[in-house]
Amino acid sequence: MIPSARDIAVWALSDRAGNISASLDRLLGHGGLSSQDKALAHELALGACRRRGTLRAVARAFLAQPDHRLPGALNEIIDIALYQLLFLSRVPDFAAVNEAVDQAARYHHRRQSGLVNGLLRTVARNISPMMTGNPPLSAEVLPISPQGYRTFSKAVFTDPQIAPADYLSEAFSLPQVLAKRWLEQMSGLEQAVALATHANTTPPLIVRANALKSDPGKVVGLLRAEGIQASLHANGVSVVMDHYNIRELGVFRAGLIQPQDPTATAVVLEADPKPGDRVLDLCAAPGTKTTHLAEKMGNKGSILATDVSADKLQAIGTNCQRLGINIVQTMTVAKLATVEAGSFDLVIADVPCSNTGVLARRAEARWRFDEYRQAELVKDQHALSASAATFVKSGGKLVYSTCSIEPEECRDVTRWLVQREPRMRLLRDQLTLPAGAEDPTRWRDGGYVALFEAV
Repeated sequence: MIPSARDIAVWALSDRAGNISASLDRLLGHGGLSSQDKALAHELALGACRRRGTLRAVARAFLAQPDHRLPGALNEIIDIALYQLLFLSRVPDFAAVNEAVDQAARYHHRRQSGLVNGLLRTVARNISPMMTGNPPLSAEVLPISPQGYRTFSKAVFTDPQIAPADYLSEAFSLPQVLAKRWLEQMSGLEQAVALATHANTTPPLIVRANALKSDPGKVVGLLRAEGIQASLHANGVSVVMDHYNIRELGVFRAGLIQPQDPTATAVVLEADPKPGDRVLDLCAAPGTKTTHLAEKMGNKGSILATDVSADKLQAIGTNCQRLGINIVQTMTVAKLATVEAGSFDLVIADVPCSNTGVLARRAEARWRFDEYRQAELVKDQHALSASAATFVKSGGKLVYSTCSIEPEECRDVTRWLVQREPRMRLLRDQLTLPAGAEDPTRWRDGGYVALFEAV
C-alpha cells in the first residue's frame, strides 16, 4: 500500500535525530506518490516543522488537559492537521480533520482519534477567515504572512506587551533563546517580528544562470517555454521560478541553471575571482559557490575544493559535470596538510554556522539553536578562518562568509582574525539581514561576508 502524503509528513517529523529534511527526501525517494502528493508531503512536513512552536501553542490553548503528554506520533499528527487548518487555504477543513482522525486511529487507538477530532473541530470553530493587512501584534492574532492574518476568539499567545520574548516565541515559532537574542539585537519587537516573519515564509526557488552556457534573460525564456513561471530577480543576475522539483527540468539537466540564493551569489561577486586564478574553497560541498567561482573565472585557472568527506566531495563533482566545469579538483580536509601554504590567489571560507539567516530554507535549524552549540560553532569558525588565512599568498584575498546573522559568528570572528593574523587586512564586510518575504523578486536570505587582503 502506498502511503499518503500526510503519512509521509508524519514519519518525517517523527525522525528521532531531528533530520526532517533528510528523512523527507529519503521517504519521497521510495516512489509511488504523484508529483502533486510529493509536493504536498514536502509542504506539510517542512511547514509544520517551521511553525511547530506556534502549532503547539495553539494546541495547548484548546486542549482540555494541555499539560498531558500525548503518546507516540500524536503530536506530529496534530501538528500537520493544525498546519492545514490554519495556514493552507487550499486544503478543505474536513479533509485535514478526517485524515488526522484516521491517522490517530491507525497509529494509536479510537480514543485518541476522538481527542484529535474534538481539538481540531474546536480550533476550526474559533478561528476567523483570512484577513488582509499587516498582522497586529496581539495575543489573539495568528500571523500568516507579511500581509495576512487570522484572529482567534480568545487569547492564545502571551501578551506581547507583558512578555515580548514569550509572545515572539509562540506566535512566530522560535525557540526562546533565539527570540530573546533577536529582541536584543534588533532593539525592539517590530524589527524582531520582521526577521521572524521572513523565517516563517515558504522561500521561493531562486537560481543563477550558468554564465558558461546562458544568461538570466535566456533562462527566463527557456523556463517559460517549459511552462514554468519565471522572473528576473531584482539583483539582475538571479532568476525566481515556481517549481517543486527542479531536477525534472531540461534546463537543469542541461546545466543552464544552479539553485543559489542572491545572498550566496553576492559572496562570489564580492570575491571577484579572475580567469587564471588559483582558488581554494574550504567547506565547499555541494559545490554551489565552487561552480559559481568557476563560472566567474570563465572556466580558466584552478579551484581546489575541500570538505570533510568523500561523499560530500562527490556532490561537487556531479555539479561540475552537469554545469560543464573542468577546472575543479577535490580533496578531503584531512589532506590539506600536503598543500603549500601561501599559494592561492583567493581562498573562500564559507564556514558551518547556526543558519539563523536562512531559517526559511532550513526549517529544522531553529530547533537546533542553543548557546552551547553556537559556542562550539564559533570555535570551529575561528579554526577554519585561521587555517584559510595561511593559504593566501601575499597580495591575495580571503573571503569569510556565513549564513548566520549572529554577531559572534560574523563581525566577532572578523575582529578575532585580524588580531590573530596581522597580515590579513580587512577591506570591507557586510551583514545582510533577511528580506523580501512580501515579494519573491526581492527575496534574500541573511548572511555575512568579509573580504581580506594578505599583506
